[in-house]
Amino acid sequence: MWNKNFNLLLIANFFLYTAVYMLFPALHHWMVSEGGYTGFQAGGAIAIFGASLFLLGAFNNYLVDTFKRKNVCTRSLLLLALLGLLYPYAGEWGMIFLLRVLQGALFGVVLMAMGSTLVIDVTPSQYRNKASVVFTWSGVLGMLCGILLGYNAGWYLSFQQQIYLFVGLCALPVVLVSMVEVCFRAPLDLPLLSFDRFLLFRTLIPGLNMMVVPFILGVLFSSIFDTFFYICIIAGFIVFLLLDRVVRKQVNGRLLNGVGLVLMCVAVWLLGCSTEKGMLMGAGFLTGLGMGFSLLQFLRMMIRLPLHCERGTGYHTYQLLWESGVMLGVFFGKYTEDSSGQQFRAASLILLAGLLIYQAVVHGYFMKRMKNR
Repeated sequence: MWNKNFNLLLIANFFLYTAVYMLFPALHHWMVSEGGYTGFQAGGAIAIFGASLFLLGAFNNYLVDTFKRKNVCTRSLLLLALLGLLYPYAGEWGMIFLLRVLQGALFGVVLMAMGSTLVIDVTPSQYRNKASVVFTWSGVLGMLCGILLGYNAGWYLSFQQQIYLFVGLCALPVVLVSMVEVCFRAPLDLPLLSFDRFLLFRTLIPGLNMMVVPFILGVLFSSIFDTFFYICIIAGFIVFLLLDRVVRKQVNGRLLNGVGLVLMCVAVWLLGCSTEKGMLMGAGFLTGLGMGFSLLQFLRMMIRLPLHCERGTGYHTYQLLWESGVMLGVFFGKYTEDSSGQQFRAASLILLAGLLIYQAVVHGYFMKRMKNR
């Protein structure tokens, strides 16, 4: 599994997520401080990114089986970066909104071409499930590092310089993906529109349930601006990665997901009580640890439910729902940001609802589908 091509894609994915997520706080701060927009208006412009991921999804299968897959990935990445250069010149909210929509659509294509296509192409069939999990962890780490970078870069760089940093970070995946060696595949005579490599409906039930995890992260991203808090989330997630192999083999999936969601619920409840340093430290660590436990089980379900020929579609469904969950959380966090901690109490209730739905419905759905295969 750990061949040169897979390692290149792993690093490229980390930098891709770092670039995309560092832009969120940078763009929000610029819109509020220099553009004069409210936090809610800025949050709405940022959150539309999540819905835009679905815009080109029906063309995915046609794109990667008609054109060279590396080219689909790298050219979409280049356009994503170049659109970022236009932000300093977009004075109107509508123009910013349009740029977010276009970037979201392109990011959806990049995710499909890299994680749902190239990773599968370069990995032996017996290791593809494991490769998808490891690839996911690189994206999660990139996301957390990107948020951390975005909140701190503003202290040292102007918005224009942060945009250049975003473009530079996007350029790294372009170079890395260009170095990947992929076997030639003859073009197929495919329909222009299809759900292949877009949405797999058999994974939607666990996928929709999984969205509570990124939703909570989105609420935190839009509500907590303490650097140490995000360092603690990263630390908690790294501890999970160290425990990953032991947990995966010895802990029942129902318990694994339950522990993860409960840990996140406790973390959010602590934030609702106080945002002092000690609380931030504990809440951040529990968030990172709980996110890892819960996501591992959800990801395992969404990877194992697809049939062999549906693997890429199943993984891309996870990617779309994860990003959409984060953006919904950002929007909710900005909508409730003046509610004196009410967003954290509401978030804890959403987590409890997600836990109950998983235990009552989703786990049984997964086990039944696996027995019938």
